[in-house]
Amino acid sequence: MKIIRTLVLTLASATSLLMLGGCVDTQAQLQNAKAKIAATLPAPYFEDLVTEAVEIDGDRLVLRVRSPAGDAAKTREAPGFDTLKESELFALRELCAQPAIMPLIDTDAILVRRFVDRRDAMFFEVELPARECLNPPADAPAQP
Repeated sequence: MKIIRTLVLTLASATSLLMLGGCVDTQAQLQNAKAKIAATLPAPYFEDLVTEAVEIDGDRLVLRVRSPAGDAAKTREAPGFDTLKESELFALRELCAQPAIMPLIDTDAILVRRFVDRRDAMFFEVELPARECLNPPADAPAQP
């Protein structure tokens, strides 16, 4: 009985260390990716949109994309808004090919693009677990 208890405690300790090691590895990889991406910012994203910052929020690597002229409240009410959001979710996969992102694929990291207006109001955000970079994307949504 004592051997079984010792074995169970040893396995529980090993499992805890492995889980902690995974968290530390994810955080270290997130910090590395953040530093590499931050060195390239600000960067044009699309039309007047600019990727202006990258930050870490838990296991999420968040790229903030600003619309200098847009209004989040009005845009959320506009026809085609849902299609726009779907197309951005599909476009998020483009991050998978960036050298700074590739080491995150084997972690619990989540890639996020957060779209904000000139007053920091959020249009929306899209996210993709980095592990999903290994899976082929579904068909692209229709363009608005």
